[in-house]
Amino acid sequence: MNSIEDITTIHGNAIREAVTKFLVPLQTTRIIKRDAFEELANAVKAFAKALKGHDLVPKSLLNEIYTSMQVLRNEAPHFRGETATLEDMANQLEMVLGLILIGESPDDRVPGVPRII
Repeated sequence: MNSIEDITTIHGNAIREAVTKFLVPLQTTRIIKRDAFEELANAVKAFAKALKGHDLVPKSLLNEIYTSMQVLRNEAPHFRGETATLEDMANQLEMVLGLILIGESPDDRVPGVPRII
């Protein structure tokens, strides 16, 4: 199991780079780069998976994810025809953020299989 410092360094850089690749074009050129969002979503999911079993969670990365969600929701009304897409992207990030907060990862949720708590 990696230390929280290692997780923060490795996944923090990946998340920050993915946020920049996705949000800068979104806000400056008004282009939705779906491949850049997939990179961001995958980085956040990998971060959630790496955090499983750790009680401490780096606030700076949680804030990075939360801020990305807020930017998507704030920009959504300005993208006619793509509002639902941006809302869905924000919802995907919010779901993973919620899983991080309860100590789970997306791999723990298997569609069609009931959860035993």
